[in-house]
Amino acid sequence: MKIGILTYHACFNYGACLQAYALQQTIKKKYAGCKIIDYQSKKLIDINHPFCKVPKHPKELIKNLTRLPYYSQLMKRKTLFEDFINHTLDVSQRCSTDEEVRNECEKYDCIVCGSDQTWNLDPSIRYETPLYYLNFPKKQRRITYATSFGSWVKDFYTREKEIMPWIKEFDKLSMREESGVELLRSKGLECEWVLDPTLLLRSEDYDKIAVSRIISEPYVLLFSWNGAHEAVAIAKAAAAKLGCKAYYIVPPPRAMFCGIKRKLDVGPKEFLSLVKHASFIVTNSFHGTVFSTIYRKPFISAIYGNVDARRASLMKQFGLEDHLMSPGNIDFEKIFNTDFGKVEERLKPLREYSLSYLYNALKND
Repeated sequence: MKIGILTYHACFNYGACLQAYALQQTIKKKYAGCKIIDYQSKKLIDINHPFCKVPKHPKELIKNLTRLPYYSQLMKRKTLFEDFINHTLDVSQRCSTDEEVRNECEKYDCIVCGSDQTWNLDPSIRYETPLYYLNFPKKQRRITYATSFGSWVKDFYTREKEIMPWIKEFDKLSMREESGVELLRSKGLECEWVLDPTLLLRSEDYDKIAVSRIISEPYVLLFSWNGAHEAVAIAKAAAAKLGCKAYYIVPPPRAMFCGIKRKLDVGPKEFLSLVKHASFIVTNSFHGTVFSTIYRKPFISAIYGNVDARRASLMKQFGLEDHLMSPGNIDFEKIFNTDFGKVEERLKPLREYSLSYLYNALKND
């Protein structure tokens, strides 16, 4: 059986690339004929570039100016991501338009949509598109695996009439968060709650592609896409506690004056290495939390006020709700005494259930 995966695999985002890798590797354990449909629109390619080629807005000019000191690191980062996408992932021929994607999909017996926030249609994402709902005539089996509405779940109603006919064309549905499952079930659809595909693999699986240790001395890893002040504050506190440096792997202008050293020549394989060898991790990222757990690292998932639905759902699955901390309630002793054996006990049946759903959905059982 020929299987095509349609997901966010080509944006320069560690979680996006690695969830695509994990889903493909998991499917390939049963079905060798599995390709990721290499959809890269011109918009996405432009967004991926570390610099705005023709700045049209003051924010774009600020972005370019703040990144100039890191030019060589950022261009290496670009190369590392492109190498991962083109050579570590097993991708189809390149598709640049919706029509090319539709034509490519006709080559497969089954299309797997997801994982990641493929069903999030918030315009702020910039590369969002209803194409990930497979909004074209059905000619093959269709399933979702751990797709997500993200925070857009609350705005689903604004496009419900447009979207529901496409969703009803899917043969099997699964979502990554409880909120998405509850929404679809409220519409009378069967939907399963499954693990993000990155959790279907283990640390030894990721070690096969991770590069060797990059930073020789002990370090705190800060991974926060938005440079949230609470994540920065906790990272500084952790570095002071451990007497080591902290490194931030997200480009400016985010947290432009945070006072933490940046390391930006980091692709997906380098990201895995930095997580594996970190002394402590501070993140407010969904996948930052996932990989901290996979590698059994002492970590804090930083919050300020209410936690987002994605991480809340994830931490509930892990039984690690107490790792959600703000700068005012840091408890390092609790973090360093985490029993990851208990986390694995919770994950084992969830992993088995998720794998069962995926393989049964693929073979129409």
